[in-house]
Amino acid sequence: MAALRTGLGLQAVVTALFALVLLIAPGDPSPPLYVSLSGFAMAGILLASGKLSSYLKVFVSVYGIGYLFLAGAKQAAAMGLLPPTLAALLPPSFAATGAVVFAGIVLAVSHLEPIRAITLIADPYFATNDKPTREIGPFRLFGSTEGKVGQRLVALSIFITFAQVALQLRLNFWFRDLFNALQEYNADAFWYQLVWVFVPLATIWVVVGMFDTFVDATLHIRWRTWLTRSFYGRWLDAGTHYRVPFTDEHADNPDQRIQSDVNLFISQTTTLSIRLLSQAATLVSFMVILWGLSRDFVLPFTDTVVPGFLVWLVVGYAVVGTWLTHIIGRPLIGLDFRQEKVEADFRFSLARTRIYGEQIALLRGERAETVRLGTLFHAIIDNYLGIIVRRIKLGSFTLSYSQISVVFPYILAAPSYFLKKITLGQFQQTGDAFGSVQSSLSFFINSYVTIAAYRANTNRLSSFKRAMTKAEAIGGTGEGLFQGNETRGDVTASKLSLSLPDGREIVTADTLTIAKGGATLLTGPSGSGKSTLFRAIAGIWPFGKGRIDLPKGQSALVLPQRPYIPLGTLRGAVVYPNTTDMFSDEAIRDALMAAQLPGLADRLDEVDAWDQRLSGGEQQRLAVARAVLAKPDWLFLDESTAALDEPSEAAIYRMLRERLPGTTIVSIGHRSTLHGLHDRRLDMQPANEGRFVPREVPSPVAAE
Repeated sequence: MAALRTGLGLQAVVTALFALVLLIAPGDPSPPLYVSLSGFAMAGILLASGKLSSYLKVFVSVYGIGYLFLAGAKQAAAMGLLPPTLAALLPPSFAATGAVVFAGIVLAVSHLEPIRAITLIADPYFATNDKPTREIGPFRLFGSTEGKVGQRLVALSIFITFAQVALQLRLNFWFRDLFNALQEYNADAFWYQLVWVFVPLATIWVVVGMFDTFVDATLHIRWRTWLTRSFYGRWLDAGTHYRVPFTDEHADNPDQRIQSDVNLFISQTTTLSIRLLSQAATLVSFMVILWGLSRDFVLPFTDTVVPGFLVWLVVGYAVVGTWLTHIIGRPLIGLDFRQEKVEADFRFSLARTRIYGEQIALLRGERAETVRLGTLFHAIIDNYLGIIVRRIKLGSFTLSYSQISVVFPYILAAPSYFLKKITLGQFQQTGDAFGSVQSSLSFFINSYVTIAAYRANTNRLSSFKRAMTKAEAIGGTGEGLFQGNETRGDVTASKLSLSLPDGREIVTADTLTIAKGGATLLTGPSGSGKSTLFRAIAGIWPFGKGRIDLPKGQSALVLPQRPYIPLGTLRGAVVYPNTTDMFSDEAIRDALMAAQLPGLADRLDEVDAWDQRLSGGEQQRLAVARAVLAKPDWLFLDESTAALDEPSEAAIYRMLRERLPGTTIVSIGHRSTLHGLHDRRLDMQPANEGRFVPREVPSPVAAE
């Protein structure tokens, strides 16, 4: 009953009623019985597709509509409701049954593991309830949600493909009639076929092809826009990007997966799926023609009759060719996967060389970088040479296979033609139908290189999605680390145990309190877990147990030793992580002046690589300016002034205490001069088995 309440359920009821009408409808000639019976089969397929993938549902639904259109058009022609010229353009009756067969194929393949991997990536777009993307105009009003727009664009693309197959089918019969007219020296029939049949068909073909290009391009950009935003939004949400490297999934180079792999996935999915459906529809349609042409086929030079011999021949030929293609080309999947990885590694290393250009120049590290880049590029060459060798082997086989198949139908049909058992038109139709069936059955052979790259691309996106899912699972509360707000003012922790990704405990504390107000300094030897404790308080460290409580509704800002400077204007770099519309020019300039950066106050709209233009100390002072703007309740400084000289560092701390009187400052630092700038001190003291425990020790200020 649930299926009947869905769109597919309603479509199934309509299809079943239509099939019933066909059984009793008048007409001369009326549609064959199998057309009516296939309508009931289509209704069953629609009902069985209720839990199908959102993406594949579109295919089943469109082919259901295709059945109604084709069968209904033939019935209308039989009842004399269509002009003869238009009726002559209609494909044969079995085209409607072909739509049903193809819908069944879609339902069957939906359970295959590779198809499920594809639909897991594709489905979220077609199921989304987001409003249509506003910045992309074409087809924006095609649905109330972006998912509906996508579904209808796919449906339109499939319908166009189905129409192109129908046109191709009709052209096959046009070839037959044209060559029969030539054989009979019938000039009137010849010119009728050219002017009144071919010209309309050719015009429709051109118009449909142009519209198909427009629809496909619009679907691609809309789908890519939504999926790209979905991936980078999820990747950046709640620190997932930070935790992905801690998972056991191979999710290297997420930038490539979001930018390049998403684009390729959409392009390959639409191309291959539509082409596959087109080839399947062509196969069903032309196989019926080929069977009819060779129903009483007599083997050349014998008297042996083999019903449908050409069908059996082309099927066997394609099966053997497909099997050999897979044996030869299977290594391409692994090679293509590795090629994506080594290309991304090389590109990432080039980007890092550009970012750290100053450090490399100071260290005279150009030779070392050249050697390292040469090693990475050599991996690209080695893997690509392997791809070339494999493609040559595969191409040699597939090209030979295709060339041999060209002459088969003519060799086999020639004896019948010379014995005048078939006409010239049937001889030509046989070759065209055999070629169409063979081409459809050889889809896997001809597209193996593309399919291999597609499988590798799908694997990369699937592993990236799994990595994000696992990162999300260990995020927030961590493995056993709970973060709450059951504290009135202080930051507190109880039964705390922080671990490294390999499971080794590094910080333990039965109780820990960081008092509200003033400034607290966290000290200890390198590697004692100071920064790890900061990350746990910030809620991004996933490995540990225990509980951390922060005051509810209070803001916090963490400034690391090396601040992140985004690309773009200086204004955007200063206000980060806020947006530029949140602060006035005067406020931003005042913050820069307070952070001892007066020379930048009048350069807010300059676009530059500020992470390279500014020195380490200037970058740290720019981060301090962010704190002045944000005015957080809690400010965590992780060696955030280590690049400054001691007088400048002291001035910065005095400024923060003066400008942010309501902000609690918590610092990590090694300099002894920091002690006098804080009210309290927590020291990471060694315990058993390499663990460290934060303990409060007297502050020099407090001692005085």
